[in-house]
Amino acid sequence: MSVEDGPDYATVSLRDGSVHQADMVIAADGFRSEVRGRLLPEVKLEYVGYIAWRGLVDEMSLSEPTRDALLFEKFAFWLPPHEQILGYPVAGQSNSTMPSERRYNRATSEDVDLPDLLTDATGKRWIGGIPPTLIRPDVLADMEEAANTLLAPQFAEVVTKAKQALFQPIFDLEVPKMAFGRIALLGDAAFVARPHCGMDVIKAAGDAMALTAALTSDSDVRRALAEYSRVRTQVGAAIVQHARHLGAYMQAQLRNETDRVMAERYRTPEAVMRETAVSARF
Repeated sequence: MSVEDGPDYATVSLRDGSVHQADMVIAADGFRSEVRGRLLPEVKLEYVGYIAWRGLVDEMSLSEPTRDALLFEKFAFWLPPHEQILGYPVAGQSNSTMPSERRYNRATSEDVDLPDLLTDATGKRWIGGIPPTLIRPDVLADMEEAANTLLAPQFAEVVTKAKQALFQPIFDLEVPKMAFGRIALLGDAAFVARPHCGMDVIKAAGDAMALTAALTSDSDVRRALAEYSRVRTQVGAAIVQHARHLGAYMQAQLRNETDRVMAERYRTPEAVMRETAVSARF
């Protein structure tokens, strides 16, 4: 696929050979955006040095003491050195929130040798992420051992009872601008923020609202997209920076003085809990 800007319209050429013309093209094709890769080939995802394990466990499969301790109506945190686990309830089958049907989600991070984790049992190395069913048994066993060693017993139980654990490598990505004539980037196609601040959906929604406002205010597509880019590039960069700061204390290697300062700032549970999944500043 290719996208080209033009004075009167943008052109999209698809792999099936078809060619389409439009007043504008909005690329919302995710954190591995092909459109961004063509427009900004020098901008690459930057692996930050740790992964997030994720999993779901049925509430009623947990022991009663764990259910009581994990405060199912709230976020729960555990913060050993250079690690974080947090859990929260999510709806169960058919979006049910009945205690017998809802589930508990946990996410945790650890410093890792990423290439090894991304290698399946056949020796194939996956790029950027591995299908959950292909994660090697020894990798899962190491994850459970770490949970039992590092985490509070209640969280360790959640980890070991999760039905299908998966992990995502954590990346940073920033773009210098979000508009290229009649072509614009939106959501994770433009900025990829670490999950600590819980801003991905809000970021994308804010992009869409700003894009609508810009196009409503100016009938000239190029000017409208340029204004959209001016406003949202600043916001996207601020969100990535905030997420980077929140995650600094989990990094094995602090790359600069700012990382070191932020690692100290967010070393206490109070500081982490105060700013995790908080979007008021944006």
